[in-house]
Amino acid sequence: MNPLEPCYEIASRIYRMAVTVLNASCCVFWVKPAMAGRKKLWRIGAAYVTVILILAWVPCYIPSILVYGLGVLAAFLVMCLLDRKDFGQKVFLAVTFFCMRWQAGNIVGSTTGWLYRGWVDWLISLKGQKSWTLLYKMAMESYEFWFAIYVADCIFGFLLTALLLYGAIRLMRWAYGGGQGHLNRKELLLLLMPSVLGVFAYGVDEFYRGVYEAEAAKSVFDLKGRPLLINLYCLACYFTILAMVYVFRKWKQEQRAEGERRVFLAQMKDVQRHMEEVERLYSDLRGLRHDMGNHLMTLEELYARGAYEAAGRYAEDMRAKLQAISADIRSGHPVTDAVLSVRRREMEEKGISFDCDFHYPQKGELNAFDLSIILNNALANAVEASEGEPRREIMLTSRLVKNMYIIEVANAFSGSLHINVPDGLPLTTKTEEGHGFGLPGIRHVARNYYGEAEIGVEQYRGIRCCVLRVMLQIG
Repeated sequence: MNPLEPCYEIASRIYRMAVTVLNASCCVFWVKPAMAGRKKLWRIGAAYVTVILILAWVPCYIPSILVYGLGVLAAFLVMCLLDRKDFGQKVFLAVTFFCMRWQAGNIVGSTTGWLYRGWVDWLISLKGQKSWTLLYKMAMESYEFWFAIYVADCIFGFLLTALLLYGAIRLMRWAYGGGQGHLNRKELLLLLMPSVLGVFAYGVDEFYRGVYEAEAAKSVFDLKGRPLLINLYCLACYFTILAMVYVFRKWKQEQRAEGERRVFLAQMKDVQRHMEEVERLYSDLRGLRHDMGNHLMTLEELYARGAYEAAGRYAEDMRAKLQAISADIRSGHPVTDAVLSVRRREMEEKGISFDCDFHYPQKGELNAFDLSIILNNALANAVEASEGEPRREIMLTSRLVKNMYIIEVANAFSGSLHINVPDGLPLTTKTEEGHGFGLPGIRHVARNYYGEAEIGVEQYRGIRCCVLRVMLQIG
C-alpha cells in the first residue's frame, strides 16, 4: 500500500474544491453585467459551490453532467429569486456557462492527460540508459516523487482551467456587451442553439463513456486517452457561440441605432410642428397689432357717442380674440410655450389632468431645442404610462437651485418599474418599433449639460407617482 495514499486523498479533495470555487467565480463574473449588487453575486456563487460540494459527498456515483447541471441550475434559481425579470437572459447565461465549463474542463483534462502519459512514457524510455539510471530508479521506487508529480499535475490543471475558462468568459463578455436586457422567445432561441448543441454533445460523450466503463470495468481514457476530435469540437462549439453572440449584439446595436434615428426624425417633426405653432401665434399677433389702431378708433367713437354698452361688448370680443391667439401656457420662452400648449391639448383630449408649473430659466446657457426634446419625450412617456391608470394626472415642475436646473415630470402610477441593469433605465413593455428610445434621448441631452436623468416610483405630493427628474448644469 502506498504510504502517501491519505495525502493523495487530501490533495485530490483540495484540488476539486479549488476548481469548484474557480468555476463559481467564473460563473459570477459571467452573470455580473446582468445582476447588480455584490451581495446578489455572492449568493449566486455560494449556491453553485454548495450544491457541487454536497453532491461530491454523496456515496453513490453521480454523472458529472448531472452534478454540474444541478450546480448551474441552483445558480439560475437564485438569480431568478433575486431578480424576477429578464428570465430569458438568465436562461441564456446559465446554459452558456454550463457549456463553456464543459468545454474548458474537457480541454484541460485532455491536456493534463496527454502531458502525464508523455511524462510516464519518457520515464519508461530511460530504462537501460546509464546516464539516467538514478532518475529512473527514483521515479520507479519513490512514492514522494510520484506524489510531487501528482501535486504538480493538479496545480497545472487548476491554472490551465483558470486561464481557459476565465479567458473564454472574458472574450464572451466582450462579444455580449453589457447585457442585452429583455430577450424575446425568438432571440433566446437564436442565442441558445449553439450552447444547446454543446450541451447535447456533452450528454452523448458522458453516456457512451459511462456505458463503456460499465461493460469493460475500465476507463476509456486509459485505453485510448482523450480523443482529439472532442477537443476540436469543443473549440468549434465555443467559437460558434462567440460568433453568434457577437453578431447578435451588433444586430441589436443596429436595431437600436435605427430606432433612435426614427425617434430623432419624429422629434424633428414635433419641433417643426411647434415652430409652426409659434409662427401662427406671431402671425396672429402681428395681425392684431396691425388692426389695433382701427380697434382703438372704433372704441373712441363708441365712447364719444355714449354707446357704453356696445363699447363694452366690443372690448370683450377683442379680449376673447386676444386669448384665442395667445399661447395656452406662458413659460417664458415661445418654443416651450408651443411644446407645452400642444401637449396640454393632447392631454385634454385624452382626459388627463395636467398641472404645469414650468418656467424657462432666465439665466444660464440652455438651448431651447434641447429643452424641447426633454419636454416632448418626458411628457409623451407620461401620457403613455397614464393609459389604464385609475387616476390620470400629470405634473410638471421646474426650479433653479444655484446653477442646477431641475425638471420633474410625475404621473400617477400604480404599477411597478422594471429597471434594465446596464443603463439603469426602465425596460419598455411595448414591442412596437420606435419604443424605448425616449429616456435614453433625455439622458443624452442631460449629459451634454453635465447633468443626469433618473426615474423611480415614489410619493409625490401625496400621490404614488412615477417621477422623472432631469438635472442640467446651466451656470
